[in-house]
Amino acid sequence: DPRLMETVVNKIRKGKAIFDQILYSSFANLKKLYRKYQNFFSYTFFGTLASAINVILFHILEKDLGFNYLLANCLAYIVAIIFTFVTNKHWVFASKNTTLKQTLQEFVSFCNVRLFSFILDLGLMFTGVQLLALYKDLAKILDQLICGILNYFFSKWFIFKTTAKILPKEVDEE
Repeated sequence: DPRLMETVVNKIRKGKAIFDQILYSSFANLKKLYRKYQNFFSYTFFGTLASAINVILFHILEKDLGFNYLLANCLAYIVAIIFTFVTNKHWVFASKNTTLKQTLQEFVSFCNVRLFSFILDLGLMFTGVQLLALYKDLAKILDQLICGILNYFFSKWFIFKTTAKILPKEVDEE
């Protein structure tokens, strides 16, 4: 029956139109969300990479090369800090400071704040391994989660604060 076929085709078209509207609306909302929290998403991405570098290097130094776990932790942390500074400066907080003097001031500030988190990192590793008898790699992963969250706020509020006026992009409501 042609009328039945036409009815089915119209329902399919309506369904597709509804689906298209939902899909468009979802993408628009995701785009707004991304723009609003862009530096947090970037920080999470690069922070995850830095944590992976830290954990993998720690594992290699401690397991494969036989370093003491605290020394392995220190060396892995230093490498991860350098990676984190570069990515935070350029891609996360998009620091506009370009001179060598300004960059060195940011780096010193970054290292000073990270010294606190490094002491926390060592304390968490010692507590996890010596007092809680956790596997060293598990203690390292847990300590990276805790320190990573704290470091985001330290970086945002204290180190790259000059870019705070630029980056938290408020999304205009349509």
